[in-house]
Amino acid sequence: MTYQPIDFEFKIETDLLQLKLLPCTGEHFMLRSTQGHEEILCPPEEMKKDEHFQNWFRNVIREALRKQAKMIFPSRLEEWSQRSRLHYHRLSIHCTSSKWGSYSGLGNLNLSLYLLLLDSKYIDYTMCHELCHSKEMNHGPQFWSLLNSLLNGQARQLSHEMHNIVKHWYETDDIRYLLMSNR
Repeated sequence: MTYQPIDFEFKIETDLLQLKLLPCTGEHFMLRSTQGHEEILCPPEEMKKDEHFQNWFRNVIREALRKQAKMIFPSRLEEWSQRSRLHYHRLSIHCTSSKWGSYSGLGNLNLSLYLLLLDSKYIDYTMCHELCHSKEMNHGPQFWSLLNSLLNGQARQLSHEMHNIVKHWYETDDIRYLLMSNR
């Protein structure tokens, strides 16, 4: 893999999140956050291409994603829970790249902060997917029927699209894939 270093060209633009890097005149990095908008202000002379800096900076971006996920996910999940009448006990947000979400037997729902790299329809798909596990703890026909009833018959299509998006990121050395690899 030959990833380009993170620089001022890096941005995340989805229908729920606009994250961009901006040069600043000060000596320190700063974050400006509102729900759905994240600006990371960087002194231009501090933007380095060396591996140590790039690893540190990817962690800064991950923490910005975590902050946004904590602002965006709870109300969105609660809306889906009420609409579907499927319930969960507690929401946790993790930096997981091996799966988008999970639902425990105790009713705890976990979501990956990396969902924010995707548009809202995929976040909604994942939330509904995990909520459906409150009724069906497997991926059998009843699970897919329930999930399709919430997503207008689009569950498998959305799952397939998500897979293809990440596959494309991998094949094109997209920085979003590097962020998700937790390296």
